[in-house]
Amino acid sequence: MSLLVAEHIFKTYRSSGLFGLNKKEGAGIRDISFRIEPAMCLGILGESGAGKSTLGNIMLGLLRPDSGSVKMLGTDLYQADKKERIKLRREIQVVFQDCYSAVNPRFSVKHIISEPLRNYERLSPQEEIRKVTELLEVVGLRPDDMLKKPHQLSGGQLQRVNIARAIALEPKLIVLDEPVSSLDMVVQKQILLHLQDLKKKKGLSYLLISHDVLAVSLLADQIAVLDGGQIVEKVAITELLSCSHPASRRLLDAAL
Repeated sequence: MSLLVAEHIFKTYRSSGLFGLNKKEGAGIRDISFRIEPAMCLGILGESGAGKSTLGNIMLGLLRPDSGSVKMLGTDLYQADKKERIKLRREIQVVFQDCYSAVNPRFSVKHIISEPLRNYERLSPQEEIRKVTELLEVVGLRPDDMLKKPHQLSGGQLQRVNIARAIALEPKLIVLDEPVSSLDMVVQKQILLHLQDLKKKKGLSYLLISHDVLAVSLLADQIAVLDGGQIVEKVAITELLSCSHPASRRLLDAAL
């Protein structure tokens, strides 16, 4: 069974325009379909305004599509009952682009990482500290970092904290929404290689949303190019340079 299956997803934004007439607000997305298998990374590449954020929010269960279905482990995210949604929410986690706005600046690293554990697990204080310590070590941070606040960490360190939080419940899928675009090139590569290592060791699957060809090429197994709200090209990572659609070529030219 495929881990996640998106079929014929449509989403259009509208707002009231002049004289109360409906005016198109955003491109939205049209007839999007793809599959993500276990231990696979699908990269969604697209320029600004292509519909990447809309697609990511729909896959996370945060934005209901106008039509189409998103099935996680065979269960439709938008047709499931409350109990099923809670169960599915555990299996899908997210790492956002802005590592600082993704956390509460008043919380310690320990509090940030343990938040999903408190929502889903019943751990004693000692078990919680042990688990947070393990997660910090997994993402290459020190146990004593759990006492720090976000402002005491570099951007790369804080993004590792966000990754530790995302893997705390051992989900099957992580949505990576421009996870390294705000970091410098050296740290970008470190984070992406670390995500690649976690994918191999833990069998994680990723939906990597980005405009950066180089970032996606380090992690993805397959790439889907999004343009004007539609997937215009879908290839294996080994065939990336053979992409021919104008949107694909613009992204490739920008990277090269």
